[in-house]
Amino acid sequence: MKKTIAVIDAVNYKEEQLIAITNILNMVENDLTILMIEDTANINSLLTTGGIEAFAGKYYDVLYKSEKEKQQLIQDNTTKLKKTCEEKNITCTIKNIMGIAADSVILESRFADLLIIGRELSFPVIYDGNPTVFVKNILTQAQCPIIVLPDIPPSVIGVACCYNGTYSSMYAIRAFAAIFPHLIEKNCEIVYEYEHNNQKIPYESQLQEYLKSYKAHSRQIILSGAVGHTLQSYLHSRPELISTFGAYGRNGISRFFNHSSAENIIRKLNGAIFITHPGEHI
Repeated sequence: MKKTIAVIDAVNYKEEQLIAITNILNMVENDLTILMIEDTANINSLLTTGGIEAFAGKYYDVLYKSEKEKQQLIQDNTTKLKKTCEEKNITCTIKNIMGIAADSVILESRFADLLIIGRELSFPVIYDGNPTVFVKNILTQAQCPIIVLPDIPPSVIGVACCYNGTYSSMYAIRAFAAIFPHLIEKNCEIVYEYEHNNQKIPYESQLQEYLKSYKAHSRQIILSGAVGHTLQSYLHSRPELISTFGAYGRNGISRFFNHSSAENIIRKLNGAIFITHPGEHI
């Protein structure tokens, strides 16, 4: 049983978000908690005494009314979510959380085996990019493995383990295997992008010995070409596979997963991505 948390914007909930989350979790025995997040950082500052003084009376009334309407929308969305879970026989715990969205999710991730978020999840009033600032903050600071979902996730049939011999890439494979062992066994691709004519997979015998312990049906995909782009193109062609990566935005990250290529991969891939941070938060 794995403790899983999934993040949903309490104001912008759609049933499709729940379906995407449960499609991933149908592949593992899990204890699911859904975080209905309401980011209150901006509105709280506006509704303080200092914020009130910045508005003429009628404008503050409009702001106050808008906040009341938002609270009703959150209540309605929570009711819809509970109803859908009951209708589809989805067992989960629903937590309504108010506060600074990123801080709240990071704290919750400390007590979870897996965190699931959508790549376009954003709490500012204005949409801020893809991946959003919120998602990038979570990717760099979450304290458990993360699955980032695209807008419309396809059905998953296996895993693409992006590997280059580094500790971080192998850590991600081990973390994924611990959560989704049957996907490793069912359909596992070892994706290695080489440069400088180094076509041999690093520590290949040790890697195969590890995968053998999971009875993995694996095959090797060896790529060459423009660094990062070849890998991205291949993964884009395999949306039915969850792609594993180690360490987003940290020192010592895998070469093929530097800051710029990471964002490109998250932005452009049409499949799910599994990301870990080895050895952090000790």
